[in-house]
Amino acid sequence: MPLISIIIPCYNVENYIMRCFESLKNQTIGIENLELIFIDDASTDHTWEILSQIEADYPQNVVLTHFEENQRQGGARNFGLSIAKGEYIGFVDADDWVEPEMYEVMHRVLFESDSDFVNCRHIRDNGKQNKNQILSENAPLVYTPIVISSDDDRRRIIVENTLGHVVWDKLYRKSFLLDNAIDFPVHLTYEDIYFGSLLSLYVTRAAIVERAYYHYYVNPSSTVLKKNEKYHLDIFRVNELKWEAIKERGFFEKYGEELRFDFLMTLYLPCFKALCMRYDNFPYPIFLELKKKTLQYIPDYTAISYCQTNVPEIYQLILSLLKLPVTESELLQVKNAFCAYFRVTG
Repeated sequence: MPLISIIIPCYNVENYIMRCFESLKNQTIGIENLELIFIDDASTDHTWEILSQIEADYPQNVVLTHFEENQRQGGARNFGLSIAKGEYIGFVDADDWVEPEMYEVMHRVLFESDSDFVNCRHIRDNGKQNKNQILSENAPLVYTPIVISSDDDRRRIIVENTLGHVVWDKLYRKSFLLDNAIDFPVHLTYEDIYFGSLLSLYVTRAAIVERAYYHYYVNPSSTVLKKNEKYHLDIFRVNELKWEAIKERGFFEKYGEELRFDFLMTLYLPCFKALCMRYDNFPYPIFLELKKKTLQYIPDYTAISYCQTNVPEIYQLILSLLKLPVTESELLQVKNAFCAYFRVTG
């Protein structure tokens, strides 16, 4: 029985999948303790052939599945979770890679801290960096325990997004995910927004390892960085599904203000940023729809105290557009200033 199941959705990653696999094969915890679940999400390149060879070389440690229809990462991850045999779960994107010590350290910290899941830090990597420049081998292992023992603790981690929405920088207890029905929406991008928000509502103990073990590949062809794609608007539907799920689970009664603030931070603000950064021509009609949708859910956003205390200045300006009539030419000026700000600050 494997100790850790690592789920890797794969779509047209023939140029990257071996790098990812090698980093998992060389884990210091030992490949014998790992179950590597590769889901080929209807690739049209040579991904399936490469994965088939990996499975042939490591039949005891590799589980391989092929989807005839693309389900995006949410569907692939849900399937992987449903068949995983390990007590612990990790997720890795197929164009990324990890440091050799990642899962040994994460497992040790999770066990020592008795956590539901453990985070580590990550590196935005263009594939050309020198490891010694970004990770000191001799640095002491330090982790920060997170204990949610009161409603105020939970309010704080929701508002501050302490544990993040991304899924691949964590190691989870499988029982924690299954017992709380924490999964992903399917056929949609930005599915991690849904998953990450549910994590913050159920976690009671977590820990953050203060070292960068995960390499997030800055790939211009990746889903989140490609330009002018309609699927960037999936963020609308993902947030609608999140709102519905949280409402059905009864969390608004206790954390209403915090969850409305979280909705602003995962729908309106990141969608505005995507409209600015992921489209060559700013889609003004979509911005108007974004305003309408946001105000439909949160008509009284100015009454949310966190909007004054927990929103950076540049985003304060973007929030103000919700209540201001803005022409297309005026919005273009805002967009240019916004993009210029991020080019300078990164």
